Amino acid sequence: MIMARLTYNELLEENRELRARLAKLEAENARLQQELTALGAVVAKLKGGKERLPSFVKLRHRQEEAQRPGRKQGHQGSTRPIPSEVDEERELKLSTCPDCGTKLGPPTELRQRYVEDLLPPRVQVIRYRIARYHCSQCHKLVERKPQDVLAGYHLSLRTMAAIVYLREELRLPVNRVQQYLADAGLRVSSGTIERVCSQVAGRLSSHYEEILEQARGRVGVGLDETGLRVNGVNHWMWGMATAEEVIYHADRRRSHEVAEELLGSDFSGTVICDFYSAYNPLEVRKQRCWAHLLRETAKLTSEEGQALHQELKASYRWIESKLGRSPPLGRRERLAAFGEWELEQLAAVEWGDPDCQRIAKRLVKHGQELYRWVRQVGVEATNNGTERALRPYVVKRKISGGHRSWAGARKHAILLSVMETCRRRGENFCLLIENTLKQAVPSAG
Repeated sequence: MIMARLTYNELLEENRELRARLAKLEAENARLQQELTALGAVVAKLKGGKERLPSFVKLRHRQEEAQRPGRKQGHQGSTRPIPSEVDEERELKLSTCPDCGTKLGPPTELRQRYVEDLLPPRVQVIRYRIARYHCSQCHKLVERKPQDVLAGYHLSLRTMAAIVYLREELRLPVNRVQQYLADAGLRVSSGTIERVCSQVAGRLSSHYEEILEQARGRVGVGLDETGLRVNGVNHWMWGMATAEEVIYHADRRRSHEVAEELLGSDFSGTVICDFYSAYNPLEVRKQRCWAHLLRETAKLTSEEGQALHQELKASYRWIESKLGRSPPLGRRERLAAFGEWELEQLAAVEWGDPDCQRIAKRLVKHGQELYRWVRQVGVEATNNGTERALRPYVVKRKISGGHRSWAGARKHAILLSVMETCRRRGENFCLLIENTLKQAVPSAG
């Protein structure tokens, strides 16, 4: 096939068209390359943990890394224990076979089966017929007071304790408490519910102070803080935790003055805390949190950062393994001194990564506060316990959104403190409330 030869003008026009198409394709390619670079940066940030995901986004674990639910194969079996007390016994007998209708004789064996039933709540109304007398000596009317209700209230002490339990332990909003009580046949206004909680908090305030004094006398005391909203403004809820006590304290400040007020002037124990600067001015022994330190170094993506993290982790794990058999104090002192020497060596390295330099400065500043848990029995290496102690309030905050007044914030701080302390001590929170309120009831006479 012989193609017709193009003229000069036709070739020139075709060249212009091809150049225009080439320029358009190059522009499109540049745009796609720019989008690809931007997407690559986002992926790199997500993989490196730099990009903060929304709190509601939960990353899926890979299937091979997930643990299978339940106990391991070959474990010793366990069943629900037989109840120690039986409230009612019922006999089940047959006169005819349920399958064919044949008449049956005496039973050949007796089998026992236990069923645990939960009775629905029901209001019990008590009417007191109070005899009144005229005292010839005092010249006034006298009467015997009921011992299960406060003056000015129509709700019993047990009901008041139950309302506080629903509000604080189960974290129910006021309208849900009203619904629960209404289902049981008791209608209570929202104002009455808040009044009951305020009354109980006021009566427990002295118990709150006792718990605080007892916490101050412990060997190790954890301190931490979390957000608190009062009337839409951000403030702080402080947490103070020991093995047996939990104290919540609402405050406008997040400064070292609050920590000093919580600890008191005679505190002689060790404060377990993170690296927040408000704890630096405290003139007490401190144990800085290893969990915070290792979590921060684990996020370092550079080769130096990963090496620093592995060195810190190895030092902590090695010393932790040596404490498994409860060594004597002399051995503990040598282990702590060796750990502090290792931290000094890591801090002295000339790190090129700015993040590693920042961690090295922290080791220089707080190196003597990272192995107090080795020297002193009863001091934890992390403040995870204090963070867990703050968790009930955090959940309550997510439900309610905050408080409308400082009186409400302090009221719930007292109730939560007593409730969590009772939990740690194995005490009955509702029974404690009843016994405390009974002290305000006039004697029977």
